[in-house]
Amino acid sequence: MNVLVVAAHPDDEVLGAGGVIGRHVAAGDAVTVLILGSGLSARLNAPASLDAGALSQLRSDAAQAAAVLGVTDLRLLDFPDNRFDSIDLLDIVKSTEQVVDEVQPSLVYTHHPGDLNIDHQRTGMAVLTACRPQPGVSVERILAMEVPSATGWGDPAQAFLPTVFVDIRATLELKLQAMAAYQSELREFPHARSLTSIEARARAWGSQVGLWAAEPFVLLREVQR
Repeated sequence: MNVLVVAAHPDDEVLGAGGVIGRHVAAGDAVTVLILGSGLSARLNAPASLDAGALSQLRSDAAQAAAVLGVTDLRLLDFPDNRFDSIDLLDIVKSTEQVVDEVQPSLVYTHHPGDLNIDHQRTGMAVLTACRPQPGVSVERILAMEVPSATGWGDPAQAFLPTVFVDIRATLELKLQAMAAYQSELREFPHARSLTSIEARARAWGSQVGLWAAEPFVLLREVQR
């Protein structure tokens, strides 16, 4: 099976679907990870002053995280962090669509459209558009992931209410190792992006459905052929 993960920023792919990515790789599926944004410029008063060394380090961290999970097809774009709303949605759609056409995934993971983060919102909409169910499109299923410290703070009218839970008991440690590669993105407990919180969250979601650990998803679209 060809699987595509479309994330807005480096670390989102691990936070939202790191365990599932490891599970797909272990099953022999071909996994492509597309990260649309730089992940840094929102921290600056002047985005044009983005430090090349910091950007290079974050990209290196993304490559290391991918290697931990066994992903060999990592694609990094440079849309401006937390400013996806300053770009025509069509530009994000076209960049995503190009990868969809190349990879021909049957399963796509991406952000929840009701997320607090504007880049996550735009990414989710771009994926739904790029994967619209026209004749000949390979995509059969689109699942929206949860990103701690963003998804749970989103629009209450579009709350993240998972309908799909994937067992990651065998790959939870890989998820934590991959997240540890993102030293600049980790926070101390009780922040939601601490390793302690990430593990606790996976175990809490798992216990909700009788599993040791799980990642939750909302089914955005499914086409059964």
